Amino acid sequence: MKLLFFAMSSAGYGETLIGMSLARQLRPAGIETYFICEPMSEKLLRGSGFPYLVLDRSMGGFARLLVDDTVASFRPDAIVLSDYFTYCGVFPKRYGLDPWFIDRYRLPIIPIDIWEWANTDFAVDVFDGKAMTVDRRIMEMPVHLRPVPIAHLDESPQIYPFRLWEGNERVSRRTRDHLRETFGMAKDDKMVLLAVAGWQQDKYSDDNGDRIAERVPELLVHYLRQTPPTTRFILVGKVPPALEALGDRAHVIPPCSPSRFNVLLGSVDLILTLNLGATTLARAVLSDIPGLVLTNRFSISEKPEIDRVEAELGGMSEDVRSWLTRTLPLYPFRMWPLGFHRFLDPIVADNPYLSTFAHAELLDEPAVLSALDEVLYDREVQDGLAANRAAYLETLAAHPSTAEVFTSAARRWT
Repeated sequence: MKLLFFAMSSAGYGETLIGMSLARQLRPAGIETYFICEPMSEKLLRGSGFPYLVLDRSMGGFARLLVDDTVASFRPDAIVLSDYFTYCGVFPKRYGLDPWFIDRYRLPIIPIDIWEWANTDFAVDVFDGKAMTVDRRIMEMPVHLRPVPIAHLDESPQIYPFRLWEGNERVSRRTRDHLRETFGMAKDDKMVLLAVAGWQQDKYSDDNGDRIAERVPELLVHYLRQTPPTTRFILVGKVPPALEALGDRAHVIPPCSPSRFNVLLGSVDLILTLNLGATTLARAVLSDIPGLVLTNRFSISEKPEIDRVEAELGGMSEDVRSWLTRTLPLYPFRMWPLGFHRFLDPIVADNPYLSTFAHAELLDEPAVLSALDEVLYDREVQDGLAANRAAYLETLAAHPSTAEVFTSAARRWT
């Protein structure tokens, strides 16, 4: 069987990595894959062993002709969208094309369904009070492939969960010690990784989005500076300027090769993120690496509303109050700075994945500081989270292999 993957993310790696993980797990079963991607993902695919075609927005509608040629030469048996959400948005926005031009190939279309679309109203909350509507076409497709984590393991005649990752990102102690020596860290220092995707520091066509993208790192720095001096930070990607205030406690690494990032990921003591849906967080959990997620559930438009939030939290530090006062309005987000808070309600409901990492509300300073301290230095908390990860991984291990899942799904369209 041959599969043509569309991995069209233009601002992050997550969706492409998920598609590549699926392709790698299917390769031993003799399934051939070919990727069509944006320039953003070429550095992931280069050297991966997967053939690929790079499309660029400068091609406009002519990109379809290259896809036509690829379909004619590769002769796929099906098309995989990695993922559905990204695919629906990129072709109209960047190429001026109806995304369903692929119907002309008369091939089965298999969406990777990261966000469990059947459980949503196809409206994504973004920024302050806005919503992005998404095509419902996925509901007509007979098979939805859901990566776990972040999705639930629940199955149905239409839903096929598959394990996101095979293997472990942990590195040897020798590699870990060498990395710490390179960064000038002591043996017992704690290493915290914060990866910032390009889309998290984009310029948006929304003043609120631009402001929250800029201001949240200021509050984050306030928290991180209060951790013990033995806590060091590895900042990877498009790092916000505000984080430079961490000084010599932080090491800034520009967007790097997949192999280098894998070494970093496997060496740290904690993954810190403001993106509940981060692929980096999922990979950490699958590799038994602790994680901490910071999100915000509050919508605060004006200063008088701060008192309501303070009462709900049971207190608010003067530093947080001051930050809020100059930052308002603030909107809820589980994926900073976009939002996605209400949209992700179905994903977080009764999802055992959330028990595998720590979580704190961004505006709750004591909770954030406590979470950082406990995950890094409290053996009882560390052991509890490790036990939750072990139970989750045991459940995943009992799930059929990805090749078996895909074979079952293929029966729905063949």
